[in-house]
Amino acid sequence: MENNIPKITTKETEHLRSQYPSLSHLEAGNVSEWLQERKDQLFEMARQSENEADMTRVLGLMAGGIGAVCYAVNPLAIVGGLIGGAAWLWFVVEHSNRTKEIAPIPFVRGNFIDAVARAGDYDTRSNYQADHLANTVKFLERQSAEEYAFLLAEFENIGQYLTQVEPGKRFYAYRWMFGWFGKLKGRQLPTYQSMALHLQDVTIDSRLNRSEVSAIAQAQTQLPPTVDIKQFQSPQVNIRHSPQGAEHSRPEELQPSANGLVPETITNLTLPNRANALIAALRKSGFQIEDMMSSQVIAIAGTQRGGKGTLAAILATLSLGLDAGLSTQYFTAGVDVYPFSCNLISALKYPEKDADGADKLVARDLLKFLKGLDASDPYSHKNLLLVIDEAMRLLSLLDESDRTWAIQYLLSRFAKSGGTLIIVLHGSNLTSVVGKATAGLADTFKQSVNFIGCVAQSVSAGGLRKINVASGEYFKANPNNFAEPVNGGTLGMIPDWLKIELHPGNGQPDPARTLLKFFPELVQQHEPAVMPRGEKIAPSDAVNQLESIFSKPTQDVEIAELEELSISLADFEQILNIVTSAVATPVSFAAIRNSRKWGEEKKSVRYLRCAIAQLIESKQLKGSEKLGFTAF
Repeated sequence: MENNIPKITTKETEHLRSQYPSLSHLEAGNVSEWLQERKDQLFEMARQSENEADMTRVLGLMAGGIGAVCYAVNPLAIVGGLIGGAAWLWFVVEHSNRTKEIAPIPFVRGNFIDAVARAGDYDTRSNYQADHLANTVKFLERQSAEEYAFLLAEFENIGQYLTQVEPGKRFYAYRWMFGWFGKLKGRQLPTYQSMALHLQDVTIDSRLNRSEVSAIAQAQTQLPPTVDIKQFQSPQVNIRHSPQGAEHSRPEELQPSANGLVPETITNLTLPNRANALIAALRKSGFQIEDMMSSQVIAIAGTQRGGKGTLAAILATLSLGLDAGLSTQYFTAGVDVYPFSCNLISALKYPEKDADGADKLVARDLLKFLKGLDASDPYSHKNLLLVIDEAMRLLSLLDESDRTWAIQYLLSRFAKSGGTLIIVLHGSNLTSVVGKATAGLADTFKQSVNFIGCVAQSVSAGGLRKINVASGEYFKANPNNFAEPVNGGTLGMIPDWLKIELHPGNGQPDPARTLLKFFPELVQQHEPAVMPRGEKIAPSDAVNQLESIFSKPTQDVEIAELEELSISLADFEQILNIVTSAVATPVSFAAIRNSRKWGEEKKSVRYLRCAIAQLIESKQLKGSEKLGFTAF
């Protein structure tokens, strides 16, 4: 009966399937091996095409040159020269149509003019050598080159998709995903849901060699693993029974079971191996943790109680697990902090102050820390992870000039320190964060920062009462609207196995505290600082004045000697004029002394220090030589 079934293939397409590795292995479940074989096959085809291209150009140029030289001896030699020249010209034109490159010289890749430019530029040659693989793939036909790029970029995701497809539909699903990869210009793959819905209308391939598939499946052997790798596997989903309609609004099938990864299974591993295992498990669960850390500056933005601080704690903990030498500096307002290892600067540091007073001192500490970074050598803090939670609250407590300076530094110059910044923003868009004073930096900020948005959900608190808690869902946010994801920017949802521990305040699942169960070495309970009895915290003005006095070893002696000097009223006014008219504040001591407003006669260091000290004492200036000066 089966012999009477007509073939669906035509004589033009019948040979296409034979160009792939054995499809029976793919349908039998050897998905990863089949994908790797296809990838290697395409690369070997590219190398062979490149060798043939070089040989074509060598023989073409040789034949053309010999024909031109020997024409005087034998007129027929010109025929061989024309044939060789035609072969050379055919390759140049064909290669240019495919790659938009003019490559007339053998063994020289890319545009000939670019190759000449590379000859005298070391950096360009280094970058060119680093792209050796991509330049080899260019010699493939366009569709084969796109397929190699498809496998190179989405290898793990393709394998994860195909293992969930029933035998007989896997090759079709592979070609379907490849087609969508081309349609979407390589930006992303279709979702599980769209593939599940589509494959419901696809029948098992009638060309399937069932006997081969059965034999391969029976011949598969499983070696005893040294590590139970099942704990890292993604959930297996039967896409034949995927839900319909509105149930597809959220990819719940990406969530693993609650009994997936547990601390007891991996706590015997070293910290880096443990962190890598957890990152792999999160990625397999559909939570794109690596994409979240793809920039030097990560801004977590969104609504109140959306899980911004939770994600910052997760990223900081995993980063510290990967690198024990990481210096984590954590600034936050209030006292609700996660108990992970870091140098914490919060309201807990100032227990004698009320909430507003303590937060103001934390904001001052943050400003002082940023000033120190700005004064350091470029890229001298490569082991720094700076986390600023409640950033808008802290920045709002600074004076306007200090706030503007801090935002400008974080937006435009922090990356030069070499460290990584995780900043939590409470705002609806970039303008609400940077304000009008730094609007000119907005475009640069958009391009250099990885914006991550989050979503809050309402849950019952008993009776009719509701509270907002984090949904655990994150996405790449639009800088112009933090509540709006960019196209294809889904970052996944925190898996259920990371929601075991509960937050002590609201009793809801707490992924950050659950993660710390996997890293007991990184737990650090943050307690309020204990101050000696009778000791009080000095006001910020007194601290600034002391810093101004002790900023240089000889300063206290100089001021003592100058206390009796008479400062003219005109010089007082000139100093205030220099500070208030400055483009950027705070104004350094050197900028005041070297200002052109003094004319040809520059004031001495001792004289200016005495004048500034009197202006600070009279509450007309504030600051120090270390932090700079601003006017009240």
